[in-house]
Amino acid sequence: MGTEVQPGQSLSGERFLLINPQVGTSRGGAPYLRCLLRNAACQVAGRCWSFDASRLRILERAAVVEVDGEVVDWQGSPQVNIEQIAAVDVEPREIVALMPRSTYDTADMFSEVRSMLRGMACAECRVLAEAFLDDAPLMDRFCEAPAGVRKHHAWIGGLLEHTRSVMRLASAVLHTYEGSSVQVRGDEVLLAAFLHDLGKTMELDWTRGFSYTEEGEMVGHIVRGAMLIEEKAAELEMSGGPSIDPSRLRRLQHMVLSHHERREYGAAKEPLTPEAHVLCLVDRIDATLHLVD
Repeated sequence: MGTEVQPGQSLSGERFLLINPQVGTSRGGAPYLRCLLRNAACQVAGRCWSFDASRLRILERAAVVEVDGEVVDWQGSPQVNIEQIAAVDVEPREIVALMPRSTYDTADMFSEVRSMLRGMACAECRVLAEAFLDDAPLMDRFCEAPAGVRKHHAWIGGLLEHTRSVMRLASAVLHTYEGSSVQVRGDEVLLAAFLHDLGKTMELDWTRGFSYTEEGEMVGHIVRGAMLIEEKAAELEMSGGPSIDPSRLRRLQHMVLSHHERREYGAAKEPLTPEAHVLCLVDRIDATLHLVD
């Protein structure tokens, strides 16, 4: 939903997500509205030069607005000079439709992720993976969530897309070293690749643009992801399922806690095992390639 806007274009009743509306003051002392407008194809600055500042509170509560105006060129980038802006009530699915999304099919990506997990030789890894796969609300968020707010994979389905790529890369690395002197617990790497960013389902919010939740600001996806592993293992055992080897759980948690590699990059721990180093490397490959123009 939505098209990329270009200078010279007139907008009439065009719907956008409204992001970070603020009141500024012009050189002449008059209030004006500045904001970002986003749809599935673009994000563009918006300015309403004739604006009643008392309306800001109404707009701050709006997820979606209808805009009339003209698109101009401002310092080499499009900008919408807003003539009219009004909040509109929409269903949650309409909000999601206004956001950028993965170019890959969600069902196909999730099916591939699930197949890779179910193909693991380690029975404990399969059981733990299945406990996550059976958590329908969590998997729904996993399939819909972005992987970031502004950086790599910042689009609907971005978390699933990134996770699939990291799992593919991990599989390729593991296959390369089969039969060599390098000893790596391959199924644990693959399971950790699935789990490494799962905390982003709670760290990020995508109800009106992409932003951080309170939990994201105060806990973060790395620590939350490590907590999820322990919580899911406990749920599994309490429901009558098998208990997971505590050493395996610690190794999985360590991979999640260290997958940003360095503390200055946000890692809670630095990688200490071959498995953790593999996950760091493949995660960095996919994230970096999506940041390079």
